Amino acid sequence: MVNWNDPDLEAKLGILLVQLLYAILGLYGWEYIRSSHVEIALLRRQLPFRWPLLSYITARFSFLIVTILHATQSSPFYTRIDCQSMNFMILFSTNVAIYCSTTNLMIRTWLIWKTSYLLRLLLVLLSLGHWSLLTLFLVTVRASTINGVCVINSVNPAYASAVIIYAMLYDLALLVFTVIGLSRIPSSSTLWKTLVKQGVIYFIFNFLANLILLVLNRLNLNPIMNVMFGMPAACICTIASNQVVLSLLRPSSDYESDNTSSAKVHPVTTDLTVTVPWSPSVAEASESICSESPQVLHRPYVVS
Repeated sequence: MVNWNDPDLEAKLGILLVQLLYAILGLYGWEYIRSSHVEIALLRRQLPFRWPLLSYITARFSFLIVTILHATQSSPFYTRIDCQSMNFMILFSTNVAIYCSTTNLMIRTWLIWKTSYLLRLLLVLLSLGHWSLLTLFLVTVRASTINGVCVINSVNPAYASAVIIYAMLYDLALLVFTVIGLSRIPSSSTLWKTLVKQGVIYFIFNFLANLILLVLNRLNLNPIMNVMFGMPAACICTIASNQVVLSLLRPSSDYESDNTSSAKVHPVTTDLTVTVPWSPSVAEASESICSESPQVLHRPYVVS
């Protein structure tokens, strides 16, 4: 049987964790640069700023800070500072990225249920509960340097498990509310199908990532293994959420088949008007990043 508390094994796991963090930096850095055209469009005023984009930008930038801090911490040129202070900054930025990533999905559900104030209140309470658990987890963790790696070595297992389980159930609730809300007004719109598909895919990716993190946390093999999959899970959550927002800024591949009478649409980076079958629930769901008229959805910036 493997002795997970063996110092030699922990040293090897520490090296593996550092390599994993650098791999995440490369992956997310590439993803950030590849999708930075939204920020560029906002700066150049090609894309009008809308309040739902705030959570999208905050999640992206917060996790970018996390990857840079981790890389700096593991660098041979790193100037030593207090491990607990560095860990607090990393965890705070990670929590902000996770919370804002989930908020991207909550905003769409909020807009779909425009006429239900009771369900909107429930969404607000669920969101506050999520942030409260993340904050509680943040203030209770303690970190120290193990084999040259600053890792969390003291955390209340109940808090850690509660954060993970709550996030999984929260994502499931958002998926269910979104599907029910869209089903109230049936539509063959490509946008309607896209919203449902996105919610399912996002939930599956997040569920699997959090499930692995939860299992490792409950096994409590050693401090390094407990946090080994934390960064990959946060990275998957952030990237998946970003793609959910970006997908509504690019034309659907099924657009031409749904609108045979319209002209062919080419991916561009200027103003574009896309006509789609309209329904009130779909229009409200797309309101977070698109401005619509009764029959036309205007997409001021389209991603190729």
